[in-house]
Amino acid sequence: MTQGYITIAQNNSQVDYLEQAYALALSIKNTQSGVNNLSVMVDKHTLQSVKSRHRKVFDKIIDMPWQDDAQAEQWKVNNKWKIYYVTPYHETVLLDSDMIFPCDVSYWWESLREKDFWSATTTKTFRGDNITSNVCRKVFIDNDLPNIHNAFMYFKKSEISSEIFKLAQVIFQNWQRFYHIYLPKSKPTRVSGDVVFALAIKILGYEHLTTRKNMENLPTFVHMRGELQGINIYDDWSKNISSYITSNNELIVGNFKQYYPFHYVDKDWLSDEIVKTLEHNHA
Repeated sequence: MTQGYITIAQNNSQVDYLEQAYALALSIKNTQSGVNNLSVMVDKHTLQSVKSRHRKVFDKIIDMPWQDDAQAEQWKVNNKWKIYYVTPYHETVLLDSDMIFPCDVSYWWESLREKDFWSATTTKTFRGDNITSNVCRKVFIDNDLPNIHNAFMYFKKSEISSEIFKLAQVIFQNWQRFYHIYLPKSKPTRVSGDVVFALAIKILGYEHLTTRKNMENLPTFVHMRGELQGINIYDDWSKNISSYITSNNELIVGNFKQYYPFHYVDKDWLSDEIVKTLEHNHA
């Protein structure tokens, strides 16, 4: 059976998601003792930006099938349902592109494969504490949805995963109607990957796939959205919290070493200097 990570890169006028995916791939190559493959799905526009340095670290660069479902939107999550059909792996972890891996989590795979589908249901602050704030999870609490985070989402080729992604496709393409029917107490104003997959899981009766046994809250990741940190910082946290990557691929943020995949959110954090450090560590 093959295993690997996958992400989506769709550049727009404001964000270079391909460069984010490149940094993610470098960090995975630099830190993972086991599974260290990362493939990327790109649209036609982003494919034009692919350079030789990108091709050297990506396992596969995959053309997005069935055109772009989110052509008119900057918030491009509508295409996540396609990952099930394009992944080259039997077991896959879908990642957001604005992440890096500062540590080896290869041992997670043995536990992940216990289920057909799994995702992070807890996240961490950069200080290593469990995030307890529900400020970003009101829709989930109000409507009793599984508390999933599709920034780290595992699935294997199986009937259960196929059902989830098929329904996710329908919800992504008709999200306003589904929100109206299935989210009576509160609803987002735009499509959300977390909400779509949580709805698919709930409608299909697969909530048990998001419960944990003997995993000690794993998988998880550091979620750098400012309001979740428990201290007074903003989403552009990189302007007032120091951070750097060492030659040993350690990531230090505000004097705290990071022990989990790091979802930096603040797009300005990924500087040319950080990319060069990741490249140097990979050489």
